[in-house]
Amino acid sequence: MKLESWHSTEDNRRWKIVRTDDYTDVAGEIITADETTGECCVHIGGETKALSFGPGGIRIVGRRR
Repeated sequence: MKLESWHSTEDNRRWKIVRTDDYTDVAGEIITADETTGECCVHIGGETKALSFGPGGIRIVGRRR
């Protein structure tokens, strides 16, 4: 799965990023994310961070309501 910056903010909020090495959530609001490359860009505490967890290093999963 891949989320791009042109996806609506509401659509991106339906998802969260989970690391596959330790199955913890990546904090922050998703701007972009790509499961294939393991790269993501998130907004955390007023700043934007680009993170890379390597190929297959993340999964994009639905948030529970």
